[in-house]
Amino acid sequence: MKAKREALISLFTAMREQKVDEDIIELLMIINSIRGIYTTSSCSGRIGILEEPYLGAKPLSRWLLKKHFPITFEEAKQSLKFAKEGFLFLKSQPPILHIVAENFEIAKRIHEIGLFSGFKYTTFKAVNSGKVLVEINGTEYLTTPLGKDGKILVSDEYLKFTVNLGNTMLNRAKSKLPRLKENFRELKDKLGEDELFWEVKNKIWK
Repeated sequence: MKAKREALISLFTAMREQKVDEDIIELLMIINSIRGIYTTSSCSGRIGILEEPYLGAKPLSRWLLKKHFPITFEEAKQSLKFAKEGFLFLKSQPPILHIVAENFEIAKRIHEIGLFSGFKYTTFKAVNSGKVLVEINGTEYLTTPLGKDGKILVSDEYLKFTVNLGNTMLNRAKSKLPRLKENFRELKDKLGEDELFWEVKNKIWK
């Protein structure tokens, strides 16, 4: 499968360059070693401070602070000093995985795994040449406005509250990853292992 080979090359290259979230590496390894499926862009969940020049300008936005594990009030407070122009938000986002299945029958199994593992926003995203893209996504999203154009419009007490709430939601979302991993291990037992995974891994990432 040419598409899977290219996806694996991208994944192992990113891993070698330490650009993959550490706490989902094992999960990604399990998923990509399964026959008939592979991952594309995925994230283990994140929290931080985002500056948007105007609402909806996602490509032009910049993270003043972004981590894949809980942050501190002090980190959030310090990052706000670098605000310049646009809307300021504290954002907490759950893990999200994009998985391509070679047919709809496998895609349905992936969809069921996502829901059964507690990721209630799991959906079918696209169909292309018979392949189906499934997005495994959670519900633990938090977006809180903090200010605009470099001016902070919330108190330290509220910022602490928001940081703690965001951290709680991130931890709650990440707590579902072990269950997801075990369910994909079971799927691997049913669908079998893909030799292509090991071929690419041994060439690029050792």
